Amino acid sequence: MKIEADSSAKCYATSEITVNSTKHQVFEILSNINDWPEWQSSVTKAEINGRPEVGKIFTWKGGGLNIKSQLHTANSDWEIGWTGNIWWIKAVHNWYLTEETGQTKVVVKESLKGFGSSMMRNSLLEGMRKNLEELKVQAEKNQESVF
Repeated sequence: MKIEADSSAKCYATSEITVNSTKHQVFEILSNINDWPEWQSSVTKAEINGRPEVGKIFTWKGGGLNIKSQLHTANSDWEIGWTGNIWWIKAVHNWYLTEETGQTKVVVKESLKGFGSSMMRNSLLEGMRKNLEELKVQAEKNQESVF
């Protein structure tokens, strides 16, 4: 990962889930940024021009906030990460994928830094867990349609 989430930040969270789908399928869902609103209930808009690659800027609306982000890592089938700014808060958000016997372990880590970010830890963790569950549902639904 080119930029790691800062585990020493006052607002840092990590969570993980196991998905009954291939690592490739999970990565495709995460990296297809334009389709985020289809599976993430908190995302109402997402737009990137072209394929996701390092340095690419994209915009999205999550939790009612307009966010401008930039991909710092996009390694096919195993990790994707971006930075973003919301007002004076800087976020680093990273996803890591490992395949284990036909299943995929998904680990997500995020840190927020800036004035007031320390008050966001509980909502960050809650949102992270919800996104993981939604990702699992989407990936497993897609996996079933392959068979």
